[in-house]
Order: sequence, then C-alpha cells, then structure tokens
Amino acid sequence: MQIVGSLVEWVCIHWVTIVVFLHISFSFITSIHVLLFKENERTSLAWIGLVIFSPFVGSLFYWLFGINRIKRLAQKKHPQTLKQDFFHQKKCIKFHQIPKYWHSSIIAGHAIHPVNFVEGNNVEPLINGDIAYPAMIESIHSAKHYVVLSSYIFDYDSLGQQFVDALAKAHQRGVIVKVLLDGIGVGYSWHKSDRALKKRGVTTARFLPAISLTGFRFINLRNHRKILCIDGEEAYIGGMNVSKDNVVKSSAHPIDDVQFKVTGPAIDQISQVFIEDWFFATGELIKFPHFDPKTSKQINGHNVVARVVQDGPDEHHNRIRWTLINALVCAQHSVKIMTPYFIPDQTLMTSLHAAALRGVSVEIIVPEHSNIPFVDWVMEANFPRIAEHGIKIYKNKRPFDHSKIVIIDDVWSFIGSTNWDARSLEFNFEINLECFDTKLNAQLTEMFTSKKHNADLVIRDEMNNLPTYKKIRNNLFRLFSPYL
Repeated sequence: MQIVGSLVEWVCIHWVTIVVFLHISFSFITSIHVLLFKENERTSLAWIGLVIFSPFVGSLFYWLFGINRIKRLAQKKHPQTLKQDFFHQKKCIKFHQIPKYWHSSIIAGHAIHPVNFVEGNNVEPLINGDIAYPAMIESIHSAKHYVVLSSYIFDYDSLGQQFVDALAKAHQRGVIVKVLLDGIGVGYSWHKSDRALKKRGVTTARFLPAISLTGFRFINLRNHRKILCIDGEEAYIGGMNVSKDNVVKSSAHPIDDVQFKVTGPAIDQISQVFIEDWFFATGELIKFPHFDPKTSKQINGHNVVARVVQDGPDEHHNRIRWTLINALVCAQHSVKIMTPYFIPDQTLMTSLHAAALRGVSVEIIVPEHSNIPFVDWVMEANFPRIAEHGIKIYKNKRPFDHSKIVIIDDVWSFIGSTNWDARSLEFNFEINLECFDTKLNAQLTEMFTSKKHNADLVIRDEMNNLPTYKKIRNNLFRLFSPYL
C-alpha cells in the first residue's frame, strides 16, 4: 500500500509533465502515420494541426475517422475468385463506332477502371418518383426469379411501404429477394423498413453497420449506391432513394431527382456491383441471373454504349474522379453539370477551368437551397472562384434538386449516384454509368435546359458584394469542405 500511495503522490505532483509527455507521444505517433499514409497535402496538414492543437481528442478523431481500413477489409473479403468475371477479363478494347476524338479517352478509361463498354443498351430517364417509382414497383411485381435492391435511404413512409409490400409479395411467389441497406442510411427510418422487410420474410443486410460487436464501423464511410436489378432483364440506377419526398406532386417537402431504367448487357455490370457489396456485407456469394439477349426485354432502334464505373474507399478508390477528369479533357463544345452539392477539389476545378480556357462552354446547375445549409454556404464561398474563365453557375429555384448528371458535347454522359463533393469522391461507395449516345444526350440536354429556365445565373459581382459576416461564415465552413 505504501508503494501505491507513493505512486499516487508522485503522479499528483508530476501530472502535468505526464500529460504533456503522453500528448507529445500520441501526437508524434499519429503525425507519423498521417505523413506515411495520407496522400492529400492539405488534408494531412489539417490532421496534423488537429492532432497537435487538440490534445488527445485530435488523435482520437484521427484513429476513428481518418484511417481507411475499408480498403484492406475489401481486399480481404473480395477474394480473387470473385474477380474472375467480365469485370477483369483481358479483352480487346472496342470503340463501338464512338467518335475518334474519344478513342484516347476510352483507352485511358479502361486503364482507370478495367471494364469494357458494351453496346445494345437502352437507358431511359425517369423524372422524379412520380414516374420512377411506379416503374420500379411494376418491375418487382413482374419478377420471376431474382430481385436485388440497394438503397442508402429506405423510408418507411407511404411510398416505402409500397416497396416493402412489392418485395414481400415477390418473396411469397418464390422469387429470391435480397435488400442491402446502408448502416447509417437505415437509421433515417429508425430501422422500420428493415424490420418490416424481415418480418415478411425478405432477406436484408446492412452495409457497414454503425454499431457492431465484431469490429470498428465508421459513420463517414457509406454505401450511397441505389441499385435495383430484376432477373437480369431490367435494372435501375441513379440518385433516388426510396422516399415519398421524391413524389413531387404530393410531397410536402418535394425533391427533384432522376432514376434511369437500363435494359441490355450493362445490367450484368450493375448486378455485379451488388453481388460484391452483398458478399462484403454478408460473406454470401449470390448467383444473380445474367442478361440473356434472347429472352430479355429489348427496345428496338436504341443502342447506348455504356459501362459501369464504381468507386469507394476500397480498391476502386478515385475511379470516378479520374473518369471525370479523363472526359473533361476530351470536351470540345460544352460541359453541362447538374448536382445537388458542388464542392469539387482543386484537381477537378482545374480540369473545368482548363476546358473553359479552351473555349468550351461550361454550365453548372445547383439548387438555390439544398437540404444542408452549411453546404450551401461552402458553395457560395466558392462561386467567385468557380466563375472564372467564363464558367456559368445557375441556382435552380425549383424544389431541392438531387439530380446528378454530367453531359459533354452531344455524345458523352455520366449518370448515377455521385455528387461533386468530398463525401462522394472520397468516402462513399458510389456507382455511375458512363454512356455514349446522342439520343440519350439530347434527352438529358432537354432536361438540363428546362431546369436552367427555372434558375438564376450567379453574378460574380453580387457574390463579391455579399455582407462581410456572410463572407466570413461561408469561408469558415469552406475550410471544412474536405470533411463535409
């Protein structure tokens, strides 16, 4: 007891020295890890600053949120046997009669993401839940063998209950049904949709549960993909969650969005992403039906050349960012971007400015008010910088627009779940469809133009004349944009 008493007395006398020593030790170890494993200089400097000037708390935040353990977990859980498919086969690159000035982009694109373009697809834009949800539910009702659904948010509202009912009835008919919900997104409905599906016999799983007894789960790593595949015959991807707010005509808080119905061989690439995600979440390797051109539904006269580009903080990291940069290099006439959150990093912003300097028309539509006020402040802080070299920014006055579309010239488009912000490009698991087709581009351009008619052009002088307190607020939050 005397030894313990002496030790306590010594600690009481020297506690300041002990705390300083522990802080320096933890800060040194953490800073070394940042230097060795963080690639972005500004992010690294921010983490080191937080670690040094926030004793213990900064180090704790870094070890909880700053380390990408998902990449190692993905490599462990995605065995190479799973990769022996069309995704990674060595195939000759085909140009599918795409304009010659895009050939170098296709070669680079295959190096970025080794998935070949496939022809013979139909990609149909379904505007808002008013059109998209009935089509999706009808496809579930017509399913004969297999349905897989992945969603970030699956609300258990009047619309979500229709999906639960359709999925449950498909299960009762003997259709295999798998529903994958994000571990954080499922909380938006207080887990009601998950419980309702399980109660009616539908198999569900959570991607990176927020609370787990088997290991660390990180709230900043989310499965943001929206996928619905039926029997290898139809697929739906886009930015639309399952929520009645997307039914614009009847919602009290309407959200504009677009979902895309896909038929053709690109379905196999979409379903493969679900297969890998399901295996990651459950360890179960499912055998989803492949697209069969002899029996699958086809739309004559439409031939979209397309491929899936997936991204996430795993082995697919940065593929969407590089795909966007690669396409912007090829732009000759116009670039049109529609996104709910436009906070690009310096590399993407430089690529857009380079296109504008070449004389390419660059137009960006963002919501006048998004669903996250401090993101609006960050975008507002960036407007004067973005608007350099003739880039035009429009603020859409419609209900909050959640659409995510990139259109280049009259032939290339990029559609799916990805936003132009650090959250999507760094932390989220995303899926997009890279398409070549003049008809699809004409449809998307028409939609872009109609939204532009309901938007106000951002005037640079007006941004420069904002009240000082707003400039301070906006630029303060801009410092945190890599983490939003």
